[in-house]
Amino acid sequence: MILSTIRTFASAVTLIGGLTFSDPSISLAYGPGVVFEENTSIRFKSCPATSNCVSSNYSEPPNRYISPLKVVNDRDVTFQRAVRSFRNQKDINVVEISPKEFYIHVTVEGTVKGTLDDIELYFPEAGGIVALRCEARNTLPPPPFCIKKGCINGNMDQRRRIEHVAGVLGLPFLDQEEMQGAKWTPIFFNSDKVPGFDELV
Repeated sequence: MILSTIRTFASAVTLIGGLTFSDPSISLAYGPGVVFEENTSIRFKSCPATSNCVSSNYSEPPNRYISPLKVVNDRDVTFQRAVRSFRNQKDINVVEISPKEFYIHVTVEGTVKGTLDDIELYFPEAGGIVALRCEARNTLPPPPFCIKKGCINGNMDQRRRIEHVAGVLGLPFLDQEEMQGAKWTPIFFNSDKVPGFDELV
């Protein structure tokens, strides 16, 4: 009798487990940067200080911050186009698509051959943006400086990957207009005076 009851219970657990994990609305492959809020919305974790990571999370410091993308159409349409675009890209591997949360997790080849970077996209209901996060699975030391116009020293490879994603999706960065008029000078060639410096020397 006891053995029969145990077998019945085990069968029920197996059945329930199978039903649960076969539910397409339940994801098993969320990326490293996802945090679920109490209202089931998504936000991205802060980038670890020692990692090669960039994110559109507003709390990130400049060397790890990247602007979100601007949604130019309806949120649903933009999400569906993103799914189609990623599936047509040979250099982008789709890991997870969650229509319920408007979340996409893809991987691309990392800086070192054979390594991967995780790229995550979230399409929030409000704001008309696409939030982004890119983190390398293998951390490398950043270069000592950069001289390319517009570059921000720190995690440049991850920035380039986000720029590639923006190009694939055909979406502009939210700060694109502001950045067009910004002045950029390599720090080693910067001749701008510090305000008030002459009075101090």
